[in-house]
Amino acid sequence: MPIKGYTTDNFYQSHIFKEGWVKRLIFCCSILFLIPILTGGCAGPGKSPKIIGQERIVERSREFRPEWIFTPISIQEGIFSFSGGVEGQADYSLALRKARGEVVKKIIEGIKRTVRREFSDAIRELSISDAELSEFLTETVGVIMDIYQMHGLKPKEIYYEKVERPTAEGVEYFYNCYQLVELSETEYIEWRNSALKRIQDKAKAENNKRVEEIATQILKKLSQ
Repeated sequence: MPIKGYTTDNFYQSHIFKEGWVKRLIFCCSILFLIPILTGGCAGPGKSPKIIGQERIVERSREFRPEWIFTPISIQEGIFSFSGGVEGQADYSLALRKARGEVVKKIIEGIKRTVRREFSDAIRELSISDAELSEFLTETVGVIMDIYQMHGLKPKEIYYEKVERPTAEGVEYFYNCYQLVELSETEYIEWRNSALKRIQDKAKAENNKRVEEIATQILKKLSQ
C-alpha cells in the first residue's frame, strides 16, 4: 500500500536523484585518486624524484680550517699577516690564483692603513691638505706593492678544500682555497723607505718641489 502523500513518481524521482548523487561521488573519488598518479607521472614511469643532499668536504689540506682564515689583516709588532681566499671554484689552479689576488688586496689595505697612520704623524708641520695626502698615500702604496711583486714572496701557508655537491645528474666538485702571507716589520720598513726615496727622486727629477718636500719630511720624521 503506497504511503499517504507519496506517489510512484516521487519514488522514481528519489531513486534517480540518489543514483545520480552516487555516480557523481564515484566520479569525484576517481579524479582525486588519479591526480597523484598524473602529477607523479611527469617524472617518467618507475622514476622517483632525485633527492639532492648536502655538500660535503671530500679532501682538505689539513684536518681543520686554520684560524688565520678568519683574520684577513693582522698588524702586530714584528710581523704583518694577511690572508685571503675564494670559494666555489671549479678548478684548483684557478682557485689558487684568485686566492692570491684576494691576499694582495688585503696587503694593499693593511699597508695603506699603516702608512696613513705613520704619515699623518710625520706631516703635521707641513699643513698638507687631505687631497694631497690621499694622492701621496696612493703613490707610496703603489710603489711598495711594486717592490713586493718584485720580491715575489711566496705564501707561508695554503689551505684548500675539495667539496662534493650533489646535483640532479649526479655530483660535481669545486674548491675553496685560502692563502696566508707574512711580512716582517723589518721588510715593511725597508720597502716603505725605499718607496719614499723613489718618490723623492722622481719628484726632484720632475722639479716637483711640493712632493719632494713631503717625501723628504716623512723620511726625516720616520728615521728619528
